[in-house]
Amino acid sequence: MRIRQRIRAKWNFAAVVGAIALILMLVSTPTAFGQTPQIPNLNWPGLNNLLLSIDRNRAVETSTVSLDGYRLLTIATPATGNSNPIEQRVKTIEDRLKQVASSNFDRLAVTTQIDRSSSLPIISVNDRYLMTVTTLDAQIQGSEPQRVADEYAEIFKSALLRAKRERQPEFLMRQGVIALGILIAASVTSKVFAIGQRRYQKQKHRLEAETPENLTDIAEESDRSNVAPELVVQQQLIKQRQSNTSDFKRRLLHLGQAVVWGGSIFAILGLFPYTRWLQPSIVSGPLQILGIAIGTYVLVRLGDLAIARFFEAVQKSEFLTAGITQRQALRLSTLSQVLKSVATIIIVTTGVLISLSVIGVDLVPLLAGAGLIGLAISFAAQSVIKDAINGFLILVEDQYAVGDIISIGEATGLVENINLRITQLRDSEGKLITIPNNTITVVENLSKDWSRVDLRIKIAYNTNPDRALEVLREIAEEMYRDRYWQTQIVELPEVLGIEDIDRSGMLIRVWLKTQPLQQWRVAREFRRRLKLAIEEKGIEIGNPQPFLQFGESGTVDGSAVESI
Repeated sequence: MRIRQRIRAKWNFAAVVGAIALILMLVSTPTAFGQTPQIPNLNWPGLNNLLLSIDRNRAVETSTVSLDGYRLLTIATPATGNSNPIEQRVKTIEDRLKQVASSNFDRLAVTTQIDRSSSLPIISVNDRYLMTVTTLDAQIQGSEPQRVADEYAEIFKSALLRAKRERQPEFLMRQGVIALGILIAASVTSKVFAIGQRRYQKQKHRLEAETPENLTDIAEESDRSNVAPELVVQQQLIKQRQSNTSDFKRRLLHLGQAVVWGGSIFAILGLFPYTRWLQPSIVSGPLQILGIAIGTYVLVRLGDLAIARFFEAVQKSEFLTAGITQRQALRLSTLSQVLKSVATIIIVTTGVLISLSVIGVDLVPLLAGAGLIGLAISFAAQSVIKDAINGFLILVEDQYAVGDIISIGEATGLVENINLRITQLRDSEGKLITIPNNTITVVENLSKDWSRVDLRIKIAYNTNPDRALEVLREIAEEMYRDRYWQTQIVELPEVLGIEDIDRSGMLIRVWLKTQPLQQWRVAREFRRRLKLAIEEKGIEIGNPQPFLQFGESGTVDGSAVESI
């Protein structure tokens, strides 16, 4: 068992780590697998403030020069409105670098010299012009043009030497072996995840098959297992949570497979200089949004599990007394579901705002206008607000909770779900009834704290009333002293006496105070014992008596009348 738990924990950990890795990969923009972006001059003091000021004024446009997927340095051009000279300049420099890198050069000489016409330093590679270091290039680096040119020359030289080394057959063969190893590891990991998916799928089906669906199933399960109905309800909630957990773990493992294959492809692309430039396109805007969506889903499900585990720990804590544990369990379950809904709304809203930020939407005016939009929505959705307020009061006042059996108007059933907007009941026929919280005015809770059986027994008119009352008291006391039923009946049953007398007989009323949700089982058992006792004692059940009179046929006080 411990080995299985360890294996299960490793699977869960691997899936979570894989999901987090994919999210980080998609929301970031790495330049190359296994390498650090080489832009040392971007971290010079005062550069960030200068770039922000330039971008704010839109006087200068900046961009990055790259080679084989590695970022090398930043250059600048004046902003010209509709045209985009910065992209043209970057493309020209990168094309020249690629020509040199693909030429399989024997020698490499990166030199700088001053152009006589512009008095600006130019950089050449093997006596071929590469670029001119402009005044704007030097300004964004906070230094002199000649010093910047010397630094750029060293960066270009290191990048070209690395490019030549990575294009050698020996290097490509070694990277090919690494790529093959990555694919084998991804295949094995994916197979392990697939095994875990099948196991969690079977576990989910088994738990669903064991979970009662309606009140009739709960009663049958209670009678069959000799377990109190409220405990059956708690077991149902626990199995439902376990089923949801198994389904989430299965989906997480499925996501882990996608992470493994996506991460493997991303890593393999970064191994070769010819494909490394594809890495930034993989983590472009749409995939970043996909990563945010996946992260939002994972956070929602993890939040649900964390909240469920927290309330389960509170339920089992020593702070809850034995007398209120069952009631607290139902209420904590209800609060757990509401808190899950609130947490889901917060996480999803945050994910949407982050996605809007990724695609370039300015959130400041959006959030400023959210107040006015919220005010307009509040007028248009008054019923929803009333639902939320009434739902909050229901929870605070503990009018009912998940697992209670209640009556609201003509609807009676087991509370399966309650949140700030609706209450859902499952009736004895299995129908799911959804009721908006703002329409709930009067609630009859049949299972809070304790319940009562109100039996009305009609005894034949000619029966000795004292004898009938004595037999009923004997049945009630015998059942109360029974070791099993004593745990279900709170107090000694009360035989109240004769409530009414009419032509059909005497109406005797009996009260049995029971544990919550026990009234139906206790009533069925009491009726069974009553049937056996009245047959043994010779007591007759009351029946309508015919009334005879001479004359025309008809009815008297609702009783059958025969004419003679």
